[in-house]
Amino acid sequence: IIPNYIQATSNCIVNGAVYRVCCVNECEVLLDDIERSVAAATARPEALLAVVGNLSHASVDDEPPAIDEALRAQLRQISETHGGAVPIHGRLFAQ
Repeated sequence: IIPNYIQATSNCIVNGAVYRVCCVNECEVLLDDIERSVAAATARPEALLAVVGNLSHASVDDEPPAIDEALRAQLRQISETHGGAVPIHGRLFAQ
């Protein structure tokens, strides 16, 4: 199912009768880095903030991402809803 989703037409910018031009979702690369660092389905907000604060990617500026207080509060709220841990594959974290 996952390969079908990744190669879905909705992820492509040009669809022809014979070919497609598809782009990689840059968020997937960042999520892969988070998954490798966390190595679990859930993580505490502090752990996620530490990992995200150290992320760097070629398509993103060389500076670490700025995480404002509103995003930190949202992450804490997600963790409170899920018993103190944030599901990294959940819809709320993806947003």
